[in-house]
Amino acid sequence: MNPKIQPHQRSTSPSAGTTISSRLLICFLASTLIPSILITSLLYLRFNNNYRTTALDQMWVSHDLIGEYVNRYFRELDAITTAPYYHSYFSSAQSLEEDDPEYLSKANSFQSEMQSLLNLTTYSHSDISDFIIWSDSQYLYYSLYNELWYFSNRIIAEEQPWYTHAMAGNGKTVFTPIAPMPDPAETPEAAIDTTAFYVARKINNLRQPEQTSLILLNMSSRAFDEHLRSMELLYDSFVAITNECNELIYSSKPLTAGTLREVLSGSDFQYGGNNWSCISADLEDFPLTVHVAYSLDDISREAASLIVHAVIIYALCMLLALCLFVAFNRWISHSAGMLLTTFSELETGNLEVRCPPVAVREFNQIGTSVNDMIVRLNERIKNEYLLTIRQKSLQLHALRSQIQPHFLINTIYGFIALNQIGETKKLDAGFYSLARLLRYVLSKQYSTTIGQERDFLEDYLKLQQLRFGERLSYQLDCPEDLRSVQIPRLLLQPLVENAVIHGIEPCEHPCLCRVAVFRQEDRLHILVEDNGVGADPEEVRKKSADAARTDFQPPDEDSKMSIGLHYVKQRLNMWSENAVMNLTFSETTRAEIQIPWEEVHDEAVNR
Repeated sequence: MNPKIQPHQRSTSPSAGTTISSRLLICFLASTLIPSILITSLLYLRFNNNYRTTALDQMWVSHDLIGEYVNRYFRELDAITTAPYYHSYFSSAQSLEEDDPEYLSKANSFQSEMQSLLNLTTYSHSDISDFIIWSDSQYLYYSLYNELWYFSNRIIAEEQPWYTHAMAGNGKTVFTPIAPMPDPAETPEAAIDTTAFYVARKINNLRQPEQTSLILLNMSSRAFDEHLRSMELLYDSFVAITNECNELIYSSKPLTAGTLREVLSGSDFQYGGNNWSCISADLEDFPLTVHVAYSLDDISREAASLIVHAVIIYALCMLLALCLFVAFNRWISHSAGMLLTTFSELETGNLEVRCPPVAVREFNQIGTSVNDMIVRLNERIKNEYLLTIRQKSLQLHALRSQIQPHFLINTIYGFIALNQIGETKKLDAGFYSLARLLRYVLSKQYSTTIGQERDFLEDYLKLQQLRFGERLSYQLDCPEDLRSVQIPRLLLQPLVENAVIHGIEPCEHPCLCRVAVFRQEDRLHILVEDNGVGADPEEVRKKSADAARTDFQPPDEDSKMSIGLHYVKQRLNMWSENAVMNLTFSETTRAEIQIPWEEVHDEAVNR
């Protein structure tokens, strides 16, 4: 121990010195917290009061412009679909029948009159791909971009979605997608075809109400594309138009069924890797809804310049914090160095080192706690750690000495002899006994019960009987109420082995090995005795005294009785400090263990 620094010496009180937390708080407020509050407030005000409002206003302006254009465009189409009402065929009771001798002349007349009605309207629209007037299952007038497709596929009007839609409109102009809409629940990634759309209208003949007629336009979407390209919107955006059935008629960007569902939901959504918001409004004159979606990421990029300024301000504050840190570092480093020196000594295993008093209050408290910890650690090492090492060492030596190789070799030779003479029942019983014995020996548990130890000793003695035959008999007495008492595992095996090897093996007459467990007054007794050749009382006394010595170092060979007695006594003392073992010799050699009953642990009671 360092003579200059006593274990529990305190040169300063816990309140002495300036706290680190107060100075760190000043640094935090000056370099981080205050600028962060200012930056956050500025971002909030600038973003919410400027960018978001500007974007929303711009999108509504764009929506109004687009809605005005779409209304004007569809009013022109509506005028085209009303042209048949001025035709004499739809304002009279005449009809065209293929079996009529004048059918060809009437059809040509119909074509000429219809063409003159449409000259001022249809031919001003280059985006009309197909034009069809259909009446009572006949194509009365048509101008088709792909005539072969219509007639080679034998298109039946009654089976087409545009026909059903037009009939339900009952004279109003309706708008239908060029292809059936995919189900967003089943195929959300399916693309929607918006290169064209159908405009259809039922023609009501007042003179012939039963007549079924309609006009159909197949419109290309290029007119919308050209017009939207001419509009300079403030943010990245796209336009979508849906009918009253929420079917997509037109979109300036390719959309999938899942994306359309998000647009119709009215909430923010993701598309093409960007975040979008959408505004929607119905057209005044037609059952259509115009959706204008604009990119929220563009709005975020508008705030980038503000963020750059914020970063610059934050960097300046961090520079200020660095200067403050350098100024305080020298003040802190001296006290920290004292503690680090002490910790370095502890890492090398020097438990005599102590932390000297330092100026910083927190560090001084740490040093005092470390000094107290070192003192307690020294005590713990002496009281527990070394004891644990000793216990583990004893367990290791004890387990190594439990089952000697010569016992296993003799047992195997006994099995061979039983097999040769055909004693299969004894051979089977011997195998089972050996298996149970090895399972018990190889168990990792430290403690067991007297009942389990008794069963193990019975298997051990049964195997020894294979070798000694009638020369060895045994008796195991253990009351049922004591079987659950706990003891260290393999505590009694060295005593039984000593009885067999040193007492019974040298003897030529039949011998008895007896193990008895009983309670007498306030003590538990465990007795191991044999009536073998016995031993010299003086030698027994000397071996018992050697085994009781705490500094006794068991040899690797010879004096096996001393080794067994030493391990049994040491393990017994670790189990119970008041337990004793006595070795006596008269007509029998007797080893007796006594444990105070109040220290006995009963497994059945604990359960």
